[in-house]
Amino acid sequence: MSHLNKSDVMKYRTNMLRTVGAVGLFVTWGSLLLAGGAATNATMVVRARTANVVAPVASPFAEPTVPLSNFVVPRKVSEGKDPFFPNSTRVYGTDSTARTNSAPSIVADLTLKGISGTTEQPLAIINTTTFTTSEINEVIIKNGRVRVQCLEINMAAGTVLLQVGAERRELRLQPLK
Repeated sequence: MSHLNKSDVMKYRTNMLRTVGAVGLFVTWGSLLLAGGAATNATMVVRARTANVVAPVASPFAEPTVPLSNFVVPRKVSEGKDPFFPNSTRVYGTDSTARTNSAPSIVADLTLKGISGTTEQPLAIINTTTFTTSEINEVIIKNGRVRVQCLEINMAAGTVLLQVGAERRELRLQPLK
């Protein structure tokens, strides 16, 4: 319908009114709109004034059904494989990087450099950070920083008890050379 201008449409309307009548014009005009793409995919209702009956007319364009995707993780090789990494055995749970229930241990190079202070208020130097009992600090290590809590400082034994993540460690003073 895009090639028709306004005067052509008016002439067409007038001719349709003369030949078909008002009801036919309404139905024809609705079909022209539908063919021209102005109608939606919803059901279009055309009301005809014949004996006050309302007749629903379904749109010729049916709403497409969208299929649902079903993804199944295979448990063995015969059930399938990872489409992006076909040589991987990770999806079957046999890969060496499989998860365990144990808490990961934090690998940190922690060294007790010295113990000082009083018996009531002992201090411990771990790498380059000074701690008191029950203090939490970040300690600089080779790979970055690690959060450490000092649980206990034993000046007599020369030991410090630390909490690093979920792991407890005891550090000892190195003997003098």
